[in-house]
Amino acid sequence: MFLTALALAAAQPAAPAVNPAEPFAGMQFLLGHCWQGRFDDGKLDTHCFEPVYSGRLIRDRHEVTGGYAGETIYNWNAAETRAEYTYWNVSGGVSRGTMRERDGLLDFGDEVYTGPDGRETRIATSWRRVADDAYEARTTSSADPTGSRVVRYTRLDQSPVRIEESTAPDGTRTLVHEAIVPASPEQVYAAFTTPEGWGSWAVRQAWISPSDPDLLETTYIPNANPGDPRNIRQRYLLRVPNRLVAFRTVQAPTGFPHAEAFYRVTHVVELEPVSAGTRVRLTSAGYPAGAAGDTLVGFFHEGNRTSLEQLRRRFIDGPIDWTRAQPTAGH
Repeated sequence: MFLTALALAAAQPAAPAVNPAEPFAGMQFLLGHCWQGRFDDGKLDTHCFEPVYSGRLIRDRHEVTGGYAGETIYNWNAAETRAEYTYWNVSGGVSRGTMRERDGLLDFGDEVYTGPDGRETRIATSWRRVADDAYEARTTSSADPTGSRVVRYTRLDQSPVRIEESTAPDGTRTLVHEAIVPASPEQVYAAFTTPEGWGSWAVRQAWISPSDPDLLETTYIPNANPGDPRNIRQRYLLRVPNRLVAFRTVQAPTGFPHAEAFYRVTHVVELEPVSAGTRVRLTSAGYPAGAAGDTLVGFFHEGNRTSLEQLRRRFIDGPIDWTRAQPTAGH
């Protein structure tokens, strides 16, 4: 996501290219698509897969109706000839495990999930491709019978977000993300300009500085306070009510790669009323030429798409209730 600690902390320097079809052969059909299944209680579970760092890793962004979300990163262990993964969720839980291909299955073995309270739960998961556009996920847990289920996931072929990328004569690059949000321009404008708005779809907490009304500070971290070095700070450059918002990041979390390069990127959100709600056009201009710009563009190409999809869902499913996010299996 283009403005949050979770997204900024995830960007890393690019790695040498490898052929992703060799280490992750059984997962290739998933890449570049989002897949959605429905739990027995009616909640929708959506996974979006993408190769990262030239296919050296695979990222799975995972969200459930109601505000639960997480992310899995798969890496290849060449010595053990297997994929390994780590999963994080927004409630503070972490899973780790391995994945092997066998008998037409993607077998994730015995995943160990550690909840925010430190309690460990073992979860066994396998996936089987059942059609060109569908796979079946079977999950069992002896410690938590409510976590045992079989869910069929089908491919969502069209993202609701349109993406453009362009390069200027000086080598700097621009990303444009556009989506229709089912809300009025007034509602979307508030989502980008008020702490309450940000907290309804993007971050756990947000503040406007009492001494500087153009400074917005946000965080995903529970119980964080203003001034925490892990927070994100944005400076508003221009706000035209219900029409346009422009800003730059002026503080990234400690250790964020290429922060100085990212500080030069200007974000402009344009709002246009349409019959279905509001057309939101996010233009991020000024990504520099070179390796730092390559890494940032590669990350925010998908990160900004995810952000606008989450903004849409905020006005479809309602505001995220961060206190009610519950852990589920990492896959």
